[in-house]
Amino acid sequence: MSSMDKMKDAVVGSNWASALPRKSYEKLERIETTNEWFEVYQLPKDVYAIYEPGHFQEVISYLIIGEKKAILLDTGMGIGNIYELVHSLTDKEIEVVNSHSHFDHIGENYKFSKISIFEDSNAINTLTKGYTVEELKEHATNLMFAKVPPKDFLAETYMMPPCEFDLLHDGDIVDLGNRKLKVIHTPGHSSDSIMLHDEENRILFTGDTFYPGALYAHFDEPFYGKSNLEIYLNSLRNIANDVVPHIDYLYCSHNEPVNEPRLVEEAMKALQAILDQKASYQVDESGLRRYDFDGFAVITKD
Repeated sequence: MSSMDKMKDAVVGSNWASALPRKSYEKLERIETTNEWFEVYQLPKDVYAIYEPGHFQEVISYLIIGEKKAILLDTGMGIGNIYELVHSLTDKEIEVVNSHSHFDHIGENYKFSKISIFEDSNAINTLTKGYTVEELKEHATNLMFAKVPPKDFLAETYMMPPCEFDLLHDGDIVDLGNRKLKVIHTPGHSSDSIMLHDEENRILFTGDTFYPGALYAHFDEPFYGKSNLEIYLNSLRNIANDVVPHIDYLYCSHNEPVNEPRLVEEAMKALQAILDQKASYQVDESGLRRYDFDGFAVITKD
């Protein structure tokens, strides 16, 4: 089901910042810090959501506290100093797990001594080489910012150095002592995407496989790797069937941290409708389709 409506940009709307501040954050416990770039929220079960509302990506990293150590799920944009911030929140040893290798999730990997990412050729290549100034320049323009970045951030030198890393596999257990996080490979958005399932605490950390916003399923280039809508649907179907019945919380990596598990099934149905050509969409000037659903959208190639 097509639509003749045209839009300028399916990904970055001209009024994207009008959604800020998001009302859902009013219900969460904010932790005051001296770092003005991040907003930090205490979530149930010893988890901190570390939100970057000043940039279009609105990325959220998670500090997951365990008895023996803490896991930082992603290191954000590399605009603010997340290394300093997380060490002010806990005195535990902190290890990094990347939900995937896109630039907005690995920005400060290089500052940490232990990083793990899913074993995938694109992810390995990305962390081995990092991101250059040229690759990131469009993400450092004024149009991408809703507030002034830190004084020590310079758009003209914004880049991400390579880092050393270990490899994760589907089914691996990340043991924090009193809590265990199961690695679930969920390709579709990217080939290296994972979720972390905290079974005992009934939490699913979704990475970019689901969040309340535009889900990107249109990538096919070296910078982002390759998305695949059929594989994406299969990942969501597996999560909906095998994991959602056993969780109370979705902790998502963009826009709003705490979401209802039922949304995974809604996203699964949405992708099925797209593949069955039963969903309406708009096409933008670059040839991308945007399908809007209740609480999220899906971006594909036309």
